[in-house]
Amino acid sequence: MKKFFDHIDEKMVKFLSRISFLSLMVVGLVIVFFLFREIYSMITMAFQADSSTHYYEVLQSILSFFIFFEFLTLIITSIRNKGHVSLIFLLSLGITSLIRVLLTYHDQLIGLIAISSSILLLIIGVVVLKRFIFTEDKNEEHL
Repeated sequence: MKKFFDHIDEKMVKFLSRISFLSLMVVGLVIVFFLFREIYSMITMAFQADSSTHYYEVLQSILSFFIFFEFLTLIITSIRNKGHVSLIFLLSLGITSLIRVLLTYHDQLIGLIAISSSILLLIIGVVVLKRFIFTEDKNEEHL
């Protein structure tokens, strides 16, 4: 009886792994679509006559492009490593995302301090992980 349940367990894990892989592929394709849509938007904004008034729109479009690009990189890394993504890679994504938010956020000083503090905490986390947790790991893929 135990063999039967082990067999069902193995089949279920394979099935769910395939569903997860296919879902990542679909999400990746959707992100590629949005990535090209942002490229098209940036190109049309670049050829508009009065580009000085569209500064924040162009900046927002560029930042959106890089967000889609990072999510695509995350999906590619996840597919390559069979669903596993490095913690340092995820922290690095968080740092770059918060830096992008910091570039466009100009409303309140408290918000700027909170975002800056969050960036500092994530950087400290990356340093601690590299120095004390992953000391013997020389894999440059995390970075």
